[in-house]
Amino acid sequence: MISTNFFIFYLLIAFTPFVHCSPKLAITPYIYERLVYFIKASAISSCISDNLLFPNKALNDGGCPPHIKFCTDEKINPTAGRTMIELVLSAEKGELGSGYVAVDHGKNVVILAFRGSTTKQDWFSDFEIYPVEYTPLCVNEYRKLIEEGKLRECKGCKMHRGFLRFTETLGMDVFRKMESILESYPDYRIVVTGHSLGAALASLAGIELRLRGFDPLVLTYATPKIFNSEMRQWVDELFETEAIEKDSISKKEIQFRKGYFRVVHNGDYIPMVPPFYHPAGLEIYINKIGIPQNAEDVEYRGRNNKMALNDGFRDGMSGLVEDWLHVYEHRAYFIDVFGCSGL
Repeated sequence: MISTNFFIFYLLIAFTPFVHCSPKLAITPYIYERLVYFIKASAISSCISDNLLFPNKALNDGGCPPHIKFCTDEKINPTAGRTMIELVLSAEKGELGSGYVAVDHGKNVVILAFRGSTTKQDWFSDFEIYPVEYTPLCVNEYRKLIEEGKLRECKGCKMHRGFLRFTETLGMDVFRKMESILESYPDYRIVVTGHSLGAALASLAGIELRLRGFDPLVLTYATPKIFNSEMRQWVDELFETEAIEKDSISKKEIQFRKGYFRVVHNGDYIPMVPPFYHPAGLEIYINKIGIPQNAEDVEYRGRNNKMALNDGFRDGMSGLVEDWLHVYEHRAYFIDVFGCSGL
C-alpha cells in the first residue's frame, strides 16, 4: 500500500533519462506465471488486517477468506488445497512486520510474504527515512562468514531507518519459524515476497535468510529504495547478482530459483524514492500501465538501470493528489493490489 511519505520525496528526484543496457531475455510462460502467482501471494497478506488469515489450515479450507479466488478456485490456483498457512504475524503497537509463512506442497516452496503499509506504525516507519548503520539480526552467523572469508564485512553500510524496525521487533519470530519449517522441508525452495512496504521487509528478511545459509528467491514488487550505495553493492554481492545475470545470459533464460529480483511498473514513483538511496538486485519491468498485463508487457532489465520519473509527472501536477502519487500505477502489478479483495 502507498505511503504519503513518498509524496513528499518523489518531487526531489531529478528528471534524468532512463538508461539501461540489459540483455534481451524472454519472459517465458514459467517466469510470467511465477510473477503473477507471487503478487497474489503477497496481496493476501492484506487479509491479516481483518484477521482473515488462519494458521494450520489450507488456503481452500479456512486458511484464507472464501471470497478470494486465489485461495479457493483451483482453476486459478491449482495448489490452493495443498498450500498450508504455517504462521501469521500481526504487528502490535511499536512493531513492524505483519505477514505470513505458507508452504505450497504442490510447488514445493516455502513462502514468506509481508503486508504493505496499513497501520499507524507502518506509516511512521515509512517516514523514518534517515540512514542508520546496518547490523544483521543474525550477527553471529554474519561474523562467522566474515572470519571464514566467505563474505566481506559490510563497511559503511546504511539503510532506511524505518524499515530496520522489523529486525528489532518481529524479525526473530519469523526466522525461528522459518528455520523450523525449512528443517522439515530441506528440498523446498524459499520465496520471500511483498509489495511496497512489504517489499522492503521482504528484502531485509531475504538478507537474513541468506546470511543463515539459505538460498532464497527474493521477489519484490514496487520496492522503495532503502540502501545507501555501499549496502547496495554488498547486497548484490550477497545474492550473487552479477553471477546470476551472467548465468542467465549464458543460458539465454532468466535463472529464477534464487537471488534478488524486483518488479517495477511504468509510472509507479515508489521504486524511485526516497532520494539518495539505491535499489539492489535484478529488475523486471512492466511496460503497460493498465491491467491486464501479459508476458509481452514485461521485460527483463537486469542490473545497472538508472530510474527516473516519466513525463506523466508533469501532466499529473495539475491533477488530483492521487494522480500526483500515481496510486493506480503503484497498485497495478498484474492485479489490483488493494486490501483483502477477491483476487
